[in-house]
Amino acid sequence: MQRLYRYIVPGLVIQAVLVGGGYATGRELVEFFVSKGPATGLAGLALTALWFSLASMVAFELARLNRAFDYKSFCRIFIGPAWALFEIGYWTLLLLVLSVVASAAGKLLAQMLGTSELYNSVLFMSTVALVIFFGSNLVEKVISAWSVVFYATYGTMFALVVWKFGPQLHLALRTTPLDGGEAVRASFSYLGYNVVILPTLIFVARNFRSRQEAFVAGALAWPLILLPGFASLLALSAFYPSILSAPLPIFVVLGRVAERALSMCVQIVILGAFIKTGVGLLHGLNERFARAATDHGRSMPRYLRSVLAVGIMLVAVFVASSVGIIDLIGQGYRYSSYFFLVIFFLPLMTRGVWLTMHHAEIPS
Repeated sequence: MQRLYRYIVPGLVIQAVLVGGGYATGRELVEFFVSKGPATGLAGLALTALWFSLASMVAFELARLNRAFDYKSFCRIFIGPAWALFEIGYWTLLLLVLSVVASAAGKLLAQMLGTSELYNSVLFMSTVALVIFFGSNLVEKVISAWSVVFYATYGTMFALVVWKFGPQLHLALRTTPLDGGEAVRASFSYLGYNVVILPTLIFVARNFRSRQEAFVAGALAWPLILLPGFASLLALSAFYPSILSAPLPIFVVLGRVAERALSMCVQIVILGAFIKTGVGLLHGLNERFARAATDHGRSMPRYLRSVLAVGIMLVAVFVASSVGIIDLIGQGYRYSSYFFLVIFFLPLMTRGVWLTMHHAEIPS
């Protein structure tokens, strides 16, 4: 059971944080994949999961070998002084992703409860800060448990879409040709800014005892990321091309399926996904500051973790209210993608691979 935990939980944590910043609402999938045509989008998503899984294998083993479980220590292994560029980009992307999550959470709660978006934002921030306050073990347990609920709920939604709108989905897939080149481009565009969560969540590698465990856990990230993504993308594709302009496309799907109980479950799961994303990203940031405090002979007070999280989220909420979710995802994510492909993914898959293969195995 303990070994299964080490194999599965890292992939679940990555998948859970990957989902919330637009993935759960369908907006990211529409922007990067469905807009290229459903068939091309499916191929692009499959490639994205493959690249992500390969990067996870290398990252987990590098972290294990060097006992580096915060993003500063980890990035310094294979990009050296350029880790500072990564941190600048990470802070920028952190605000961007939290802005998307805050915007979507505010709109969703307003729709569910009829409350103001300001009140909703305060509720969202308080929940994230509370989970972060209790540290790594609770973060992993909350994220992993909610991932199981996410799989079950989105799997049910997908099954209902296929049952009710199977002919529409088949037509969308059959009438939109597969463009291999566009699928590759879409996969790297989506990968670029999402791969930044690897060093942020690298604390999940601290329990690995061998190279085998690190590699297996990284390899399992592929199906854990791909399966809910495929289900969501296919559900969205059944309503292509009208779904392309929807700010929160998943609600178009729910409206057409017209199952009240499922709709409520999906909305609750999406809120959980937003919380997971905020918790995962901000916890990774806290781990970086906790390591810095340790290096200076001090310990980071637990309350400071929540204070830091709330402060950053306040800025993110302001950005969200000023820009809007479609522009945040369509423009902000796309430009940050190129930056992280060059500054992080390329060095990881070149120098990082070399260092992994030439580093002596640390005994269990």
